[in-house]
Amino acid sequence: MSAIALPQADRKRWIAVLVARTRRKAVLSPFFSKSDGLLVIDPCSHAREFRQNPERTTEATRELILASGIGRLVCGFIAKPDRDTLSARGIDIRIGSCARSIDALIRDFENLPSA
Repeated sequence: MSAIALPQADRKRWIAVLVARTRRKAVLSPFFSKSDGLLVIDPCSHAREFRQNPERTTEATRELILASGIGRLVCGFIAKPDRDTLSARGIDIRIGSCARSIDALIRDFENLPSA
């Protein structure tokens, strides 16, 4: 996956997905802080950037999301304190099904339930 450096304002339209990775693919992680990382996707160009979550703590995961500059997030689960913190920073958080592909989650972001 390629990394693309864009100004923070341009990244607000990007969608981030907390993912679990296998050797062959990334899937939506059912866990907030235990995710392998953050997959950041431009829904228009489909450019992708993966950011690892080596610490796998709640605080590190929140900081990873905030540092990415995104304005929209899909996760499998998020606790109320994390949701409140990220929402207060202007992030639109949606809950997705781990059974759906990453591409389907991105495509249907607006139809996913709000966290």
